[in-house]
Amino acid sequence: MQKTDEFIANRLTWKAKKYELPTKFAFFFTDLSPNLQDYLNTQVDKEKSGTPVLFFTKPTKEWTLVCTRQVVCNDNEKIFRLNFSDIRNFRPTAFEKYGNNKISLQDARKTEWHEVTVIDYADNKHIFHADKGSDLIALWNILLMAARIYDRQ
Repeated sequence: MQKTDEFIANRLTWKAKKYELPTKFAFFFTDLSPNLQDYLNTQVDKEKSGTPVLFFTKPTKEWTLVCTRQVVCNDNEKIFRLNFSDIRNFRPTAFEKYGNNKISLQDARKTEWHEVTVIDYADNKHIFHADKGSDLIALWNILLMAARIYDRQ
């Protein structure tokens, strides 16, 4: 299978449409305002990140940009990037915050999740953001699909 940027962009778009994107806080990059596109383009290295395809944000202004080779995130403190080929595992961030301690029923509800923890092959944890509920589930599954496409095996 040829993993061109065009192929990956088509797969990402196909998966996003399965989750009925766009929404109030999740967009196709090409539908964003020119000013926002320009800003986001300054945050990616297209040689490493590939083509920007999907943009997730939430009311607290954190954002996640899904490109064809990397996912880029701004957590309101720093901007970081992760190659799809470096993704090893996913965990619900709501559970991570409590460790082995008891969590509340509210924290266990997927409809309230707004972050996903992604673990890379060096065991580093990266937290990616989207609006709670269906946007976060869409981001999670889109990243899962992309990681499988770039699987190291």
